[in-house]
Amino acid sequence: MRSLGSLEKVATQVDHLYDLDKRFSAMDGQVAYVDLWIPSDQITVQRIQAPTAPRRKWPSLIPWIMEERILDRVDDMHFVIGEYLEDDFVEVFSVRKTDLLNWLRVAENSGVVVRKMVPDYFALPWEVGRLSVGWREGYCLVRYSASEGFSSKPNSAWKIIERYIESEDVPPRVSISVPAHVSVPESLSKISEVNRSEVDWQTCDMRDGINLLEGEFKPVDKPFSRLWGVNITLATILCALMFGYLQLDVKKISADLREIEQHIEVSYGRIFSGESIEVDELRSAFDIQLRRMLAQRKATESMPLAGLRALSNVMSNCDCDLHSLDASSDTIRVRVDRSAELRRRALKLSEFDVDIETIDESSDRLLLTLSPRRDQ
Repeated sequence: MRSLGSLEKVATQVDHLYDLDKRFSAMDGQVAYVDLWIPSDQITVQRIQAPTAPRRKWPSLIPWIMEERILDRVDDMHFVIGEYLEDDFVEVFSVRKTDLLNWLRVAENSGVVVRKMVPDYFALPWEVGRLSVGWREGYCLVRYSASEGFSSKPNSAWKIIERYIESEDVPPRVSISVPAHVSVPESLSKISEVNRSEVDWQTCDMRDGINLLEGEFKPVDKPFSRLWGVNITLATILCALMFGYLQLDVKKISADLREIEQHIEVSYGRIFSGESIEVDELRSAFDIQLRRMLAQRKATESMPLAGLRALSNVMSNCDCDLHSLDASSDTIRVRVDRSAELRRRALKLSEFDVDIETIDESSDRLLLTLSPRRDQ
């Protein structure tokens, strides 16, 4: 057995069409993938002048070129392009579509899926200067080049072989492998290597053969039904494992989130003393607290609180009496008695203008007017 390299990497067996009933049965209930040797007596190979059109157009041109070379109707034939030769010739294999369909039907009835169909003379070994002869159930198989050969009844085959040898300038070496009951003409047996053996179809290498299942007969890979149950089972197990893993992961994440929530609640109580709050309300409560703190900060940095704070620093320990204080958003007026100590101080503030006015000299009363500098 060898691997064909299909989409499913399914192992493919090799056998002859006429041996399917011996090794395969549709009653087995399992699908087997097979590369088939097919009878060469139903196939012809011809060399024609290669078309001058691009190679992609050859499949549509070849049938009309072959029309005068075959006896059957072109529409009834299936053509496969073979090897391109050095002398601008190309090999074309021809087979009746009805024969291909019959072979595919035989394979289907045997419970196998066919991947390749190759003429059975390709099972014979070949090398330059060598002609090989094999046997298949009453027919001689002959291969005389890398891609050319034929299948025929023994009487016809021996005559064709003798004529071929005579036509060659250098007679080829002849290797004949046939069963013991098949008689070989004495004229051929004298110049040939004769082996009493038969072709083992299952071990023959098919790689250098032409595959006739091309074009409209090219097989389409289908899902390998025997693996469906296994795949479904594995997929179910995988889904169950993934679900279990997700459940454990969700539980861990939930525990981590709860721990974070508790930490946030404790931290909020520490920042805003004496207050507690649920995590769901944290954002809105934090926004309210932040706006309140920003408003407080703005108030302390503007008049009249900023001015009072500045005066407090200036009048500290001045040994004077506060008579009255009048504060507004732009001016602070302070009346002070016993202002002797205060007069001796430098009443200059960087952010405010200070105006000093004596009201009553007997009581040493001053009027301090404080206002923000205009350039602030």
